[in-house]
Amino acid sequence: MTDRIRLGIGLPAFGLHLDIGHAAMWLGLGAALASVQDKFDLRWMSEYHINGVDLARNTIVYDAMKAECDWVFMIDADTFHRSGGDAGGAIADAGVDILQMIRDADRGAVAPGDTPSRILSPLHKHNGIALIGAPVRGRGGKSEPCVIAIGDSSKIIPLEDLRGKVRSVGRIGAACIAVNLKWLREHWPVGPWFKMEHDFSGRPAHALSEDYYFCDEARKRGGAIVCDGRFVPEHVDRRRLVGQAP
Repeated sequence: MTDRIRLGIGLPAFGLHLDIGHAAMWLGLGAALASVQDKFDLRWMSEYHINGVDLARNTIVYDAMKAECDWVFMIDADTFHRSGGDAGGAIADAGVDILQMIRDADRGAVAPGDTPSRILSPLHKHNGIALIGAPVRGRGGKSEPCVIAIGDSSKIIPLEDLRGKVRSVGRIGAACIAVNLKWLREHWPVGPWFKMEHDFSGRPAHALSEDYYFCDEARKRGGAIVCDGRFVPEHVDRRRLVGQAP
């Protein structure tokens, strides 16, 4: 037996465009994966030009499960992560941050300094982590992250209360997430896992996004939703994906 995490990577890339910020992130992630081959096995990777986003996310999860992945990392075309510091360090650390998020969620624990601590406390309230994600601001960094407190769907948790912490939350936006496929196979094996729900009682309105649907349904099945605030990805104006000025 091995404890290597079989990792899948899926990119919802509408119009097959990715922001240029992805380039450095992928260099960093490749370098990080090469240095921890005893812990990660990159099993599958693909990009998807599928409309709408719920169909894209479901297809990514389905294909990653078919490839026998344990986790699938999903990051949107207009979102990327780069750490601070010099150029070389920013590239390398970006990959380390992402893999650390997935590794810690797989173990259910983080180790600040020399003192490991549980991500979920008390752990017995959950049957495992279904999804972990980084807090991502609105496009262009103009609003608070889409991270919602447990038990209050109207309470957005400010970034200052998330930064540097790993904590259980009620809902999180899916711009930069990792989904636990081992958990899905056991507790939610058949999709759709992501589903847009709309209110058509009057003028059609967006009522529940596909990522919040996943969070709600996973929590109903006993799964935990976790926010890793140890890094905060960039979320750019989508016009950059088609060559227009931001």
